[in-house]
Amino acid sequence: MIQVQSLSFAHPGDIPALRQLDLQIGPGERVAVVGANGSGKTTLARCLNGLHQPQEGRVLVDGLDTADPQSLFAIRQRVGMVFQNPDDQLISTQVETELAFGLENIGLDPAQMRQRVEQALEQFHLEPYRRHPPHQLSGGEKQRVAIAAAVALRPRYLVLDEPTALLDPRSQAEVGALLFSLRDQFGITTLHITQVPAEAARAERVLVMHQGRLLADGPPERIFGDESLLRRAGLEAPFASALSQALARRTGAALPPALHLEGLAEALARLPLRQPPLPANAPLPPPGQPKMALRQLCHGYDTGLPSHRWVLDAVDLEVPAGSLLALLGPSGSGKTTLAQHLNGLLRPQQGQVLLDGRDIWEAPTQLAAVRRRVGLVFQFPELQLFEETLEADVAYGPRNLGIPPERLGAQVERALELVDLPRAHFGHRPPLSLSGGEKRRAALAGVLAMDPEVLVLDEPTAGLDPRTTRHMTGLFGQFRKAGRTLVLIAHDMDLVAELATHVAVLGQGRVQLYGPARPLLTHPDFSRHSGLDAPSAVQLMQALAARGLPVPPGVLRFSEAADFLAAALSPEG
Repeated sequence: MIQVQSLSFAHPGDIPALRQLDLQIGPGERVAVVGANGSGKTTLARCLNGLHQPQEGRVLVDGLDTADPQSLFAIRQRVGMVFQNPDDQLISTQVETELAFGLENIGLDPAQMRQRVEQALEQFHLEPYRRHPPHQLSGGEKQRVAIAAAVALRPRYLVLDEPTALLDPRSQAEVGALLFSLRDQFGITTLHITQVPAEAARAERVLVMHQGRLLADGPPERIFGDESLLRRAGLEAPFASALSQALARRTGAALPPALHLEGLAEALARLPLRQPPLPANAPLPPPGQPKMALRQLCHGYDTGLPSHRWVLDAVDLEVPAGSLLALLGPSGSGKTTLAQHLNGLLRPQQGQVLLDGRDIWEAPTQLAAVRRRVGLVFQFPELQLFEETLEADVAYGPRNLGIPPERLGAQVERALELVDLPRAHFGHRPPLSLSGGEKRRAALAGVLAMDPEVLVLDEPTAGLDPRTTRHMTGLFGQFRKAGRTLVLIAHDMDLVAELATHVAVLGQGRVQLYGPARPLLTHPDFSRHSGLDAPSAVQLMQALAARGLPVPPGVLRFSEAADFLAAALSPEG
């Protein structure tokens, strides 16, 4: 059992993270931890295996005190940890040796070690990358390696901090199913920190953190059925729960609680639904002139070595001016590599990158001008945070552009306000002291301060709480209304449904699908051709259609599903 007793912890600068926290986690439990960014989730995780020492109170793991240096090795054998950023825990030169590293350190018998490594390679679909350097894998692939290495150690407790934030939907589901099976297979207790309500709903117990305290503790049905609790904590229910609650408010229909789409579809199929007039599909966006284009773009790694692989293979792609192009694909499909070509961080090994019709590499000495026009927010925001304070970090880019001092302060303040990190509260803080979600917003502020024409965002909402995600999506909408162009790499299909005007799906180094977002994402064969899950509203409509219910074509978003179903549940007249 893990016992947390009156635990308090503050970060440098006397920034409180945990306040008099009391908690018990028993053997074999499946626990999810949810809460807004900065609520103390990651700090709690790091306290559970002694990475942070309590400043007040104590943490006991099977009776061992994390404050006792003599107990830390035994505690860390019992409590495995998977960090938000997999680069924080990957150290070996090959995936295979990474999986074996921890096992060697605990002195496992070589035959048993080999068996566990092979099992991990198979369970996490890592066999093709057995001899690849982990640092050359995609963010999602790295995260799979980190989880696999932790599971191979067979800890009694496994603490996972946003382990699926960088995975595509199907990989998320696979990892979720594997985590769910850990108790039955190995007796492992899981503590899963997540911002994805549907993931938390699979747990048996949900802990809600708020301002360093435990706000609520209970089964997911009770936690996600309490709308006032979720509002107070800055959280949202899973899609199915949120939709059933919205329908109950609008129609008075008595829908049973539903945490998952299949449950909601079953409940709706048992109700008398009338057929309201089907809404007309909105017209497709007119084709725009490309702001950027890729022509026969090729890029590979380990050229001339046996491990060589093409990540991008003769890619042709256009980004219409003023559009929001969602770049989708399974983990490892080349999305981040493609994004890093758009502002010249990577040079094509073959092919061209065009900005307003001109090859950005025709004058390599002018790449600084390209990077002023095309801003890139990295998948791991800490890679672009380096100054001593946040305001100095955000000021770095505009200062180097020659913005005069009398305008610089106002420009920095505006960028921080845009990402909801007010200068008065956050400006003096070291960037690396921020929470994971705050770092992501800070990195975006540094790019926005340069006022780019094109904004390339690599998983910008991964790890963000719902309130912050809504704020960011509104910001992206404002950016488009101002005539700017966005390229969004995302695995959150509901976010893509809300924002995208166009969609491109990468797979096997090529563009597999491309077109306007609505007809592409709602096509019945989208999942089969893309290898991705459709947005939740599309999945729900398909589930209703499979049950013989008439549904309108083209329903893509939460609001559209709610409008149709509210009309179908309401009496005529």
